[in-house]
Amino acid sequence: MRNLLTIVLVVVAAILGFFAYQSSQKTNALQTELAAKGDAVTALDAEKSKLADDLTALRSEAEAAAKAASDAAAAIKAEAVELKEKVTALEAEKISQAEMAASLERERTDLSQKVMTLETEKAQLADQVTALTEQLTALQAKVDELSAAGTTTTSP
Repeated sequence: MRNLLTIVLVVVAAILGFFAYQSSQKTNALQTELAAKGDAVTALDAEKSKLADDLTALRSEAEAAAKAASDAAAAIKAEAVELKEKVTALEAEKISQAEMAASLERERTDLSQKVMTLETEKAQLADQVTALTEQLTALQAKVDELSAAGTTTTSP
């Protein structure tokens, strides 16, 4: 019986050893799997941290781009206002120059008419001078004739 009990104890020890070996193998496999999953979680955490940093950087860039776009829009708006003022000033200057041109054209027309009137008066005065010169010549001829006649009558 003692042998039987020893055999039973050896068999039980073998069975317990086998279960202990299997448990240890399962524990080692679970520990390896747990370590792999821990490494994977660590890698995922690192990737999550990197993505969070990238997201923060992208947000900063987006905010900077939005500010730059806003500043550019404000600058364009200010430039548009300046250009509108310049266009308005140029339009006013154009109107002023058109009025000045019309005024100069009227003055030119008036001066042309005055020149024509003066040319007509000049021609009339030239005709009068010619007529007076002819009259003067005729009167001089009469004076010479009368002088000659008076000299002839007073000479004997």
